[in-house]
Amino acid sequence: MYDFIEKTVTPKNFISTGVDKLDMLLEGGVPKGFLTLILGVPGSGSEILVKQIASSGKNLLFSTDETKDEIVETMKRFGWSADNVEIVDIASKYTESVILSQEKRVSVYQKRAGLNLKELITEGSGGVPQIKESEPDFLAMIANRMASSKLPEKIIVNSLDFFLDQYPHNDVIRTVHAMKIANLKNGSALFVVLTKGVYGELFERRMEGIADCVLELEIMKKGSAFDRYLSVKKMKNYARKIGMARYAIDKDGFVLEMIERIL
Repeated sequence: MYDFIEKTVTPKNFISTGVDKLDMLLEGGVPKGFLTLILGVPGSGSEILVKQIASSGKNLLFSTDETKDEIVETMKRFGWSADNVEIVDIASKYTESVILSQEKRVSVYQKRAGLNLKELITEGSGGVPQIKESEPDFLAMIANRMASSKLPEKIIVNSLDFFLDQYPHNDVIRTVHAMKIANLKNGSALFVVLTKGVYGELFERRMEGIADCVLELEIMKKGSAFDRYLSVKKMKNYARKIGMARYAIDKDGFVLEMIERIL
């Protein structure tokens, strides 16, 4: 185990994560065209890491858990610029669709409450009214943006959990495959966040198999304190990069402290 000493130079065919010491752990960053899976337990701070990654360079962030305003506010608090980040605010679009659906449900209920028995029988034979209209297809939205002829250097999806809660898992897997192909063609770095331990070990293994690089964020309790570790579980064609580092989250964001290389 050893300390970080100096900043790593990013090789020609690699892309910097924007987090200096993470680049050092990865020995230069992420190879162009790679899909990186960030697998984090709840409370590991993955949402902070992806904002830090997004703040460096001109990048694209698909946000399902936070609105654009919330993201910008957090980035400013850490002193990171959001000026060059394109934020696709899926969280707000989903909230709007839920509110609209509920308003329609209330409207139908109020209408039915004002009808007499004869009118109710005539209108629906006592059945539940079909009030749910087609909601925005968020998987199609993300796939369509990824099909653009020109993508930025880094693309971040935070997080895959939203899509897994809304769509059949096989549909999500197919979309991830399509995103991976688009990312490889463009030579970008694609980061996808998934909460560890929620969707089952089998699904996690499937995602790890698809990913070119897997970063895992863990929290371990030691007495009355908690230690956080970031592990490089997989780096396709770069086995010597496998290692781990203890990290902390302070006013500057993710700070990696010491690394242990697994040879």
